[in-house]
Amino acid sequence: MFQSLRLPAAALLTAALSSTPLWAADAAKSEPVASGTFRFAAPAVQFDVSPPLRNIPIKAPPDLNFGDFFGTLMVDPDPPFKRMGPQTPDAAVQGFLGPVTVPPTIQNFNVGTGTANPPDPNGDVGPNHYVRMANASFQIFNKTGTSLFGPANINTLFTGFGGDCETENAGDPIVLYDQLADRWLLTQFSNSTGPGFFNCVALSTSGDPTGTYFRWAFPTGTFPDYPKYGIWPGAYMISTREVNAGLIGAYAIDRAEMIAGNPSPVVISFTVPVNEFSGDGLLPTDLDGDTLPPDPNTAWYIGAMDDGGAYGATQDALTIWEFSWDFVTPTNSSFEVATVLPIAPYDTIFPCDGRSCIPQPAPLGAVDILSYRQRPINRAAYRNFGSYQSIVTNQSVEAAEALGGTRWWEIRDPGADAVLYQDSTFAPGVTDGIHRWMG
Repeated sequence: MFQSLRLPAAALLTAALSSTPLWAADAAKSEPVASGTFRFAAPAVQFDVSPPLRNIPIKAPPDLNFGDFFGTLMVDPDPPFKRMGPQTPDAAVQGFLGPVTVPPTIQNFNVGTGTANPPDPNGDVGPNHYVRMANASFQIFNKTGTSLFGPANINTLFTGFGGDCETENAGDPIVLYDQLADRWLLTQFSNSTGPGFFNCVALSTSGDPTGTYFRWAFPTGTFPDYPKYGIWPGAYMISTREVNAGLIGAYAIDRAEMIAGNPSPVVISFTVPVNEFSGDGLLPTDLDGDTLPPDPNTAWYIGAMDDGGAYGATQDALTIWEFSWDFVTPTNSSFEVATVLPIAPYDTIFPCDGRSCIPQPAPLGAVDILSYRQRPINRAAYRNFGSYQSIVTNQSVEAAEALGGTRWWEIRDPGADAVLYQDSTFAPGVTDGIHRWMG
């Protein structure tokens, strides 16, 4: 598993075919078919300002293995998802390596290793720093690869904060650099036995990730597994799998209030049931670049449908959920399916047990493909090009019998008029036998 520089699908775009499939021309978009349920609008339940991170003693990360990490989680580490029928031939496979057109690497350095399964690695880059997070640690580097802080337990960030955010090194971390405000967003969830559960959020008070942080604990309805974040001008967005309650969670937190260090920014939460339109999770859009979206208070969440999966989907498709929030009158907010985009047939249910899916060279065991959950994989990268808006995301799939591949999509002009502009399943493994997954 390689550390990502926050480019989950862009690299694939340069190597894959970029033509709209012929089958898409006749695919009619559905009308909005589902909406979320307003759950609450509530302030943060806890807040403080940290000392400079550089002055906080490091809590050294443990050497986690599969059993250690999942020992206290509220979810089954071996999901029971099985294919509902035979392998569906993938109609968009690119079975060869494209021409190498990626610009040469500017900087390349090792950002550490770990043994946690799942590792959940992610990272982001700012003007002067690179920050990486994984289960269950983080580390800060300058742009030449010199470590400035860490590796440290994630809950080092919450030293002195109190409560579950400080006492639990819970994992499922996300780090994002907010280029509009020159701030760093670092997060983890809480996974205690309740009754309260929280998204633990630390936002740097400046562009220096080794400096001070505003810190909050935001309430969730139930255990907020698999949190994914997106930056938008009007809100920091979160999606969660709250499957212990049969729900998917969507959250919007007042970004302006967080940047100002308000102790009680409002979080608006919707839920949708786990079904064909939500699958096992939705992915919030995350702004790239400096050109703002048309509406700072409306963004999108992307879901995936697999007619061979476990959620009753009747077609292979992408669902585009539109989240409009109103922090003044939260009950005016809405979360609903804007459109459903049919896609080329694919199969997300890999023939494996639990997380032991992709074979590795001996003596290593098999690793997770993360396809079976019927959800796109972090991130849903949004960019406004002026003449059009684009969202690029991806999902691990079974490209051929027992072969991992990566299906990627580019959606243009999201909302009710969204179109699937281009897509492909990047799977040169059909000719060279090498799995590609988790783009």
